[in-house]
Amino acid sequence: MAKRTKSKRHPFEYQKLNGNVSTEDFFKIDKMEDRYLAVKFRYGMRTWNGCVPIISKYQGVNIPETKEDVEAWVLECYAELDPGRNNVWQEEQRTFWAGRKASETQSVFEALNGAEPLTRWKCRKCGPVPEINPQPASRIKQLKKMGYFIATRKKECPNCGGLQYCDLLIRLPRHAADNEKRSPISRKLQNKIKTVLPLRDACFDTPQKASDLIIDHKFPSSRWVNGETANKTDMSEEDIRKKFQLLTNQTNLQKERYCQECVIHGNRGDFFGIEWYYKGARKWEGTSKADEQGCVGCPWYDLAKWKQELNAFLAKAKAAKK
Repeated sequence: MAKRTKSKRHPFEYQKLNGNVSTEDFFKIDKMEDRYLAVKFRYGMRTWNGCVPIISKYQGVNIPETKEDVEAWVLECYAELDPGRNNVWQEEQRTFWAGRKASETQSVFEALNGAEPLTRWKCRKCGPVPEINPQPASRIKQLKKMGYFIATRKKECPNCGGLQYCDLLIRLPRHAADNEKRSPISRKLQNKIKTVLPLRDACFDTPQKASDLIIDHKFPSSRWVNGETANKTDMSEEDIRKKFQLLTNQTNLQKERYCQECVIHGNRGDFFGIEWYYKGARKWEGTSKADEQGCVGCPWYDLAKWKQELNAFLAKAKAAKK
């Protein structure tokens, strides 16, 4: 579901890049960090009034908010979405779905995809999607996790009238979602992890049942580019301590919000108002999005280590005053 917002960061709204490409407004997907830029693409006699992703969580897209980067990305999307490439894209999707059992999710995909050379916004009230599934939000979310780009916003529907939620499938190359980048953790390894690590929430240091603790990757999946290294069942205790920490669902969600904010804006999280880092500063300074060293020193990267270092720092400062 979408909420229209007027972005003041980008001087790139309502610009004409060339005779075939122009930009319109930025908008944010409701309850997500995803942001899209509305565009108008012309291909000969055809016009596509669509949008391109600027920030898309599940696909790992995060275009720097500069004029040069946005322009280059929009022009790249224009080339990818050329109707002349449609047959190749459709064949790739047929191959993808052929390896899966028929489902309502696939039916929703096909309704969004349609038969047109260029996709169109599909109304959730009178379009083809509600005929398949009157409440398609969960299916659309699943499609996003599969790597498809789907934007949702309120638009004037010419058929049923008034502002309605509409969805747009964008035929860009399918990107692997975070959950597809993950290496599975076997039950045996899960048990080993919860034996090696203390059964405590690393955030608040409170004892918990094993079943109430989530195995958290210290290096957040929002920064993975090439996927996760294999989680071998015989992983050493040293590697377990290096890679994982245990959190409750609540603190895991809290960490995820801080990490997403960092990926988008480049500012590392504080610890409930405490801005202190045993390595680096608040500004994330990795050499690339996937540089794990940029996270070291942030409280949320390794909560137990951060608290240990903070206590040592305070003890040293106290001793220096004597």
